[in-house]
Amino acid sequence: MKKRGRPSKQIQPLMKVTIDFSQITKLSQLNLDPKMLEIMPSGRKQLDEFISHEGGIPCSTNVMVIGDPGVGKTTVLLDLMASVQNKGRKCLFISGEMGRKQMYKYTKRFPQFGIIDTLFLSDYLEYNTKDVVEQVMDGGYDLILIDSIAEVLDGVRDDMGWDRKTAESWLVGQCLKNNKGGNKMNKYTSFLLIQQVTKSGEFQGSNKLKHMTDATLEMRRESSREGGGTYMYFSKNRNGQVDMKLSYSLFNSSIDYGIIVNM
Repeated sequence: MKKRGRPSKQIQPLMKVTIDFSQITKLSQLNLDPKMLEIMPSGRKQLDEFISHEGGIPCSTNVMVIGDPGVGKTTVLLDLMASVQNKGRKCLFISGEMGRKQMYKYTKRFPQFGIIDTLFLSDYLEYNTKDVVEQVMDGGYDLILIDSIAEVLDGVRDDMGWDRKTAESWLVGQCLKNNKGGNKMNKYTSFLLIQQVTKSGEFQGSNKLKHMTDATLEMRRESSREGGGTYMYFSKNRNGQVDMKLSYSLFNSSIDYGIIVNM
């Protein structure tokens, strides 16, 4: 008697792949280029001490930044980058959220942003987003800010026909490649990655994105009952302390930081 219903799926056996384990090493034999261990200070004492034990952004580091809308994520990070560049580092801002007009007004308010190399993804719509991002990163930068990674991933998915998982794997690969100096200038690039959040304020993305980052910086606004101020804290930080709170205030053309306190 013929069975009714959907036919059962035929599970194909996975092909066995020979894996090269030559990269396995003893911890006592780890050998890194000293440049990979350098620190990029901003010169802002409170902020540098907040970011890492050494006082600044470590080279070859990835920091995910999330936070409430309008809390000043882009402003604070651009100010940090401008300060780092003034200390002799080469920085790049990849803007997927704002175009030239918005950033022109922004820079009039915060003139210190004017020294940062900026790539507007909206200027390169006729090109494949994947190619644009890969090639500009290959130029070699000490510090790259992406705002936001959701915009980059959406562009790559549209251009390549990829699903989100594949696009995220590509972005993780690009960050790790440049962390290791895989660019024309052999720079051990660090990344500041702004990510969108859910309506409840939670991280929006896969565990792969979470795990590739060395730190997760959360920027929040207090309730009106608590004063309505803005503050930041690390919920994850392999290079510094977690659950320490640093308040900040945005003024017409500057940012003031408070003192680091326990949450």
